[in-house]
Amino acid sequence: MLQITYPVRWVLSFIFCFAIGWKALAADPPKSALLVAIGNYPPETGWPAISSLNDVAIIKKALLKQGFSENEIHVITDEAATKAGIEQAIQKYLVETAKPGGVAYFHFSGHGQQVADDNGDELDGYDEAIVPINSPLKFQEGVYEGENLLRDDELGQLLDEVRRKLGPKGNMLVVLDACHSGTGTRGIGKARGTQTKMASEAYQANNSKTGSDVSGMDGSTERDANLLAPMVSFSGAAAHQLNFETKDEDKNGVGSLSYAFSKKFAAATPKTTYRGLFEQIKLEMSAIAPSQNPQVEGALDQEIMAGNIVGSPEFYRVTSWNDPGSVVVEAGWLHGLQNGAVLGFYPPETRTIAGATPLAKGTVISAEPTTSTVELSTDLEQDVAMSAWVFVLEQSFGDLSVSFTNSLPADHPVLPILRSKLEKTPAVKEAPDAELNLTLSNDASRGAAVQLLTNSGMVIETFRENLRPEILAENIMRQLKNYGQARFLKNMEMESYLLPVSFELVPIKIEFDPRTRKGTYLEDIQLSDRLDKNGTIHFKALDEKATAKVFCDGFRIKVRNDGYRPAYFTLLDIQPDNVVNVLIPSQNDRNESPAQFVVQPGSIEEPKKNFIIYAPLGMEVFKLIATDQPIDLRNVASSRGQAKSASSNPFEKVFAETFFNDETGARGGKSLSMSASEVNVTSMTFVIE
Repeated sequence: MLQITYPVRWVLSFIFCFAIGWKALAADPPKSALLVAIGNYPPETGWPAISSLNDVAIIKKALLKQGFSENEIHVITDEAATKAGIEQAIQKYLVETAKPGGVAYFHFSGHGQQVADDNGDELDGYDEAIVPINSPLKFQEGVYEGENLLRDDELGQLLDEVRRKLGPKGNMLVVLDACHSGTGTRGIGKARGTQTKMASEAYQANNSKTGSDVSGMDGSTERDANLLAPMVSFSGAAAHQLNFETKDEDKNGVGSLSYAFSKKFAAATPKTTYRGLFEQIKLEMSAIAPSQNPQVEGALDQEIMAGNIVGSPEFYRVTSWNDPGSVVVEAGWLHGLQNGAVLGFYPPETRTIAGATPLAKGTVISAEPTTSTVELSTDLEQDVAMSAWVFVLEQSFGDLSVSFTNSLPADHPVLPILRSKLEKTPAVKEAPDAELNLTLSNDASRGAAVQLLTNSGMVIETFRENLRPEILAENIMRQLKNYGQARFLKNMEMESYLLPVSFELVPIKIEFDPRTRKGTYLEDIQLSDRLDKNGTIHFKALDEKATAKVFCDGFRIKVRNDGYRPAYFTLLDIQPDNVVNVLIPSQNDRNESPAQFVVQPGSIEEPKKNFIIYAPLGMEVFKLIATDQPIDLRNVASSRGQAKSASSNPFEKVFAETFFNDETGARGGKSLSMSASEVNVTSMTFVIE
């Protein structure tokens, strides 16, 4: 037997390098992404132009941050995105490049439409379809009947080819930022879809049911499902809803789903599941697109792309040194950094910043999608700055400001009074193409009543027709501020490494007596009984018109502390109408002490408090705030931020400023910030119906 001897050190070095290389290869399976975006539909098709092309940049940046390389991301837009062009691109860039155990991503930004079902597999009689650039809007019998649409069935079959190549150990992710139908809207925002169905009038008359929320994209059969890669698909709205655009931090129009997905995907870790990602997407969209219910289907409890992403780092690095007092770091608003965030620069290999002294601190003065320019408090030499590990010391939550477009008649008597109030509150602005719209009601029964709408047409408030202009102006300002506060708080998420606290809802059945206005606990309800196919919790609101005892939905909470120090907590409720309530400690029971709401390290606390579900209907958001000292937001809430708290709790001051108090209003909604280690904020969304 031939024997070759090598130096032991060389052999160990070779084995170590081989193992590291093998691990890197194993952790980095082949990836491929196809992004399809259509914004400039030809006028002759009847489709309005939308901002889909802007989606490409933010989605691409998010993919690059999570381990995709430039040559693995393929893009087709506008003229190239015909039905045949999309099919060929899927074949070329996804099917042909797919390898067993690999990862594939398909993204579509454009219009969507419902089309007459051609194979009888849809309960409502309509297939959902994405709209290529060569598909006209309207049905013309014998001329155009939707043959250029890419139906969900067809897309599903194409993606099944990709999944078959990837095999059962592969992974496929699909994001569809389009909508398929919708009811009429008075909104001023751009919608990615239409209520016009691609079907004859006779067909529509015989199929008048509300659109199904179930996509038919996964066309695989039970027989071959175990041969395919698991797939998860996100869409921006239910099939019966329009999907509206929003604006990113640079004021560019983008798809609401593309924006929410890119931010949450860029910040995900290899252990983040699709269910966890969807929860974060729902939370983001509750702030930017409150009238939409995003949808998801697939194997939600698996890790994103089977864990094959880079993950959001615990610290950041400096990418360029401008001068001793200014640097650029490798994180931006896609990662949650906003102007005003305070960063700490530490020596390399700093594993924890607790008790450590930074080389310098810096404030973010310009946040781009994936980079931020930081102004340093202490000059750093280039070699020191480039080797530093950068941690977030104070998280900023963006500007507390709100804007609206005025669509009232120029001579409406409320306008002079309203504009006078705006001069004293720079954080509230009148602007074209804004997120809200002030207009007259088109409901004849309401006469000339004034309405405040989101740009997607959701009614925030309808003000009585006979209000005096002074009262009307005050009410409009109150609703504008409520909206701005709710949106700001919905976006507030903080993960403290010192206070890792989470919570869950326990649904309960309650008997409510309308005479006493009190409820009696009956029994717990399985959470699974209140979940839809997306994993979204649904509660039914109490029928407040009932005259006899009724059964209704309620809940209590469980709070878990996985940290090493006691955590005090409070629970905020943000209603669909933007009213903010403090549930724990109770606003209605001043005998409750903030000190009694504490969860010890490694424990679960279940406050003996039952809550009843009331209207208004829509998406509700809960925020559990945990700090290392008792926290009481009741006086701040009841005084709308005017009460001065004697507490040193950092969250109380920030919460007070969200009410657009004099300080916040005068400085135009300047960014608010808070220590990243002192407070933990976690959220939950559910639907009241």
